[in-house]
Amino acid sequence: MMLQRLASRLPAWVWLTLLVLAVLLPGTATLPLLDRDEPRFATATREMQERADWFVPTFNGDYRFDKPILIYWLMRGGYALAGVTELGARLPSIAAALALVLLTAAAGRRWFSLRTGLVGGAALATCLQFFIHGRLALADMVMVACVALAQVALARLLLDPALAAPSTEAAKTARRWWWALWLGLALGFLAKGPIAWAVPALSLILLRWVFWRKPLPWSRLRVLPGLGLALVLVAAWGVPALILTHGDFFRVGIGKHVVDRGLDGFNARAYSVFFYLKTAPLSLFPWLVLLPLAWLGARRNWSANVAWLACWALAPYLIFTPYATQLPHYVLPGYPALFLLLALGLELPANRWRSAGLGLLAVLGLAAIAALAYVIFTAIPPELASFRLGLAGALLAVAGLVFFAFALVQDRPALAALALAGPVIGAPLTAQGLRANHLSSQISAIAETTPAGRSCLGVRYNEPSLVFYSHRHWDFVGADAAEVTAAITRTKPGLIVAVRREIDPLKFWQSAETRRWRDSPPVAAPSGPGWEAVELSGFNPGRTRWQEVTVWFRRD
Repeated sequence: MMLQRLASRLPAWVWLTLLVLAVLLPGTATLPLLDRDEPRFATATREMQERADWFVPTFNGDYRFDKPILIYWLMRGGYALAGVTELGARLPSIAAALALVLLTAAAGRRWFSLRTGLVGGAALATCLQFFIHGRLALADMVMVACVALAQVALARLLLDPALAAPSTEAAKTARRWWWALWLGLALGFLAKGPIAWAVPALSLILLRWVFWRKPLPWSRLRVLPGLGLALVLVAAWGVPALILTHGDFFRVGIGKHVVDRGLDGFNARAYSVFFYLKTAPLSLFPWLVLLPLAWLGARRNWSANVAWLACWALAPYLIFTPYATQLPHYVLPGYPALFLLLALGLELPANRWRSAGLGLLAVLGLAAIAALAYVIFTAIPPELASFRLGLAGALLAVAGLVFFAFALVQDRPALAALALAGPVIGAPLTAQGLRANHLSSQISAIAETTPAGRSCLGVRYNEPSLVFYSHRHWDFVGADAAEVTAAITRTKPGLIVAVRREIDPLKFWQSAETRRWRDSPPVAAPSGPGWEAVELSGFNPGRTRWQEVTVWFRRD
């Protein structure tokens, strides 16, 4: 088999490391900060570093209670290695993603076979959700890696028959995995809060009373000392943070960002019980077409470890399906188990599910190539040439992921290597296209010409990326004339940006007659001498819209 032949030349972890780096590193250093959370995390880390503060993150001068502290500490390490840049902010996620793939492969190798571990790790590394979130400056990948460590440790402690032997070696192994379990839980909580404990807890419940239903050696977990260790580690940061914020870190961080989001959709997002089913085609792309093999592989190889993988894969879906705020990446903690089950299914002899999946992969690959050709050769406004480049790069990367999956299943190393050229070449093209059109970067370049002591004002343009790229304090208001006037009087800004109109950028591929812009309420130019004005247009990834804005600025 292809991966086994490769593993005979170099250790498996080397090949998987090269695969992960090929998928995640190209273009990451030039890709501008994308959604609204990336610049919030990146800026909060910078502000903590500037204040020499290790306990309380702030964004734009205000407390930021959204997530615990671990990601900010790790980003400071990234900044030490790569500077206060996009790459520096994203290095922790890339490192966590690599650790996650290697841990997944190691678990699959121990529980099943070398091939199962390699295929599971490689498939995880090439799904679209991993391709996206593995490079973003967010807390998710760090939390997912910590949860995976805890889940593997639980399986070793509870399901490994070798640990039942009354030997010194078994006792040493049990101690090592005990430390891995409770450190993983502690660090997972410090990365993203209670979800890091909820997934393992629900997995254990499902294992004992639903999927396996056999007695387990709970004593190996040594829950009381382990829980004490985890709580001490969390409290080492949490207690000072609560004292410094007078308890607001808990009231807002848990009350608003955990409890309230579970009861009411964040930012008025609509709720659907089928949300994760509907988003699976994108999140699990392109591997979803082969997912029936995961069910088949589990049935044919049912064991304690397979039951544990089923519990692990299912737990995040059960937790987040009733949760009011829904985002596709919330179920990422279950992906390592899901892809190991898929790898088990791919071990089975050829069958109709495998043949159908390969056929669908071929169709998806051809569709991606057709879409790429359409984007390249269809006429659009000339000023959007760089945006076309970015979209073409994204489609090239997607096509590469599809053909890599096809090659992996078919054991075709030459095709797999060729397919990896898709993300290796496409991701930098996407990054270059987005960078050339990044509206916040254009605005921030103008902000550099204004006096350092002046703040900035955004009118219907409230993107956190402005704070990161301009290194300025920003105030954000709506388009109401009285509100704008009051804000100008109060803040005395050196720069004002106001949105004039916006459009979904994909509509540029429509005819000019059917294209419809959404106009914003007009904003009066600021009065007084010294104001200059410039019109800008570009892509706002926080809203996934192409926007035209007016920027007024002063040089004094």
